[in-house]
Amino acid sequence: MAETPSGQTFSPDAKIQKIAEAYSLDAVDFSAKQFGIKLDWSDASIASVEKVLAQMSSSYVSTSPKPTDAQVMSFAKAYGSYVGEVYRRNHGGEWGMVTLGESRFPGFRTTTSSSFWPWRRVFNRITKGTEDNITDYYAALLKKR
Repeated sequence: MAETPSGQTFSPDAKIQKIAEAYSLDAVDFSAKQFGIKLDWSDASIASVEKVLAQMSSSYVSTSPKPTDAQVMSFAKAYGSYVGEVYRRNHGGEWGMVTLGESRFPGFRTTTSSSFWPWRRVFNRITKGTEDNITDYYAALLKKR
């Protein structure tokens, strides 16, 4: 979850940082407009993110046909970026590109050099349900700092 696998490399990337900042603002706006929830960049606001994602997951499960992965990923990028930005603003760290084996994808590195992938975790929360609870995930990240 918050562990950095061996063989993984991380490259800071200012472009990914700017993208994550913009996506996170989308999550703030969408939460306010669609759910009446104010996200305030605090660690405590992650519980509100979980409430939004629980509703999205419930909708995902009951929808047929299912939204495409690209449609789900648009929300995963917004809310995953918010999770990463809350961590960065309150505890430090940086966005960049993670290389793991043959795969390369956006991720986040903490000040203690642990890496995590909030976009993927939020995607899993929406599509797989409560086993990928974001509040629990974030609490585990905080314990590792």
